[in-house]
Amino acid sequence: MSKPDSRCGLPCTGCVWKESHGCGGCIETNGNPFYGECPIAQCCQDKGLTHCGECDIMPCEKLYEYSYKDEEHGDKPPGKRIERIRRWAAESGKQAWKNVLLTDSGWSDKKVLQKFLEMLEKPAKDAKILFIPTAANSEVSYPYAGKCFGELLSAGISPNNIRIHDIDGTLSAEEALSFDAIYFTGGDSDYLLRRMKETRFDETVKKMVHANKVYIGVSAGSDIATPKGLCLINAYLSFHCEAGTKPRDDMALPHIPLSEGQAIEVRWDGYTLL
Repeated sequence: MSKPDSRCGLPCTGCVWKESHGCGGCIETNGNPFYGECPIAQCCQDKGLTHCGECDIMPCEKLYEYSYKDEEHGDKPPGKRIERIRRWAAESGKQAWKNVLLTDSGWSDKKVLQKFLEMLEKPAKDAKILFIPTAANSEVSYPYAGKCFGELLSAGISPNNIRIHDIDGTLSAEEALSFDAIYFTGGDSDYLLRRMKETRFDETVKKMVHANKVYIGVSAGSDIATPKGLCLINAYLSFHCEAGTKPRDDMALPHIPLSEGQAIEVRWDGYTLL
């Protein structure tokens, strides 16, 4: 098992600045490396965490900016330190999540439905689902929210166990964690993500994922799981592609085109195309 040598996952061992600037690293210096106080390290220490991978809303905005947006000191490839702290957390037994299912168009393919039922780990009729239709905000996309709701019923979910929540800031994290799964419909992913950030619902969703609640995304609901949003998968996705579409090779991270019936199973340590 690799031993954490920093708070944020940026490799401290072997860093060129460590020797040239006499830096003890953020852990040994209590969050004060050679350039001064580090807000990421201080945040970890204030929360009593060894590193960011133990945080239930990881990655936060600060860590996201450091890992993906900082042109001078950011990760190459992007998201590398986030992958590293997830491994540290999983290896220590603190946080090893799974149960994320990113789909192009729901479970029109039976194997996708079967994977969802396996992830529930209880009879479908007993499962409580938090249903998020927020992305379906236009005349074109709204009918598909009804189709998604129908898919849950066809899977054996009781309508009495489905709570529809159009993100408005009224649902607490404690309430959300009482559900077995959260289902995001398709539609406008930018609008969905904006609503999530405005209400901090993105933090609630991360807490659910880290507690191993089932996450199901349909197109836009899958898109927000990429580095443009929740960073659950370190790859970019395209949806409703023709079968056989080749991935793009001009992006900093892997690109995965999904077509009708395709889905991706995501865990803390990677992903599998179904």
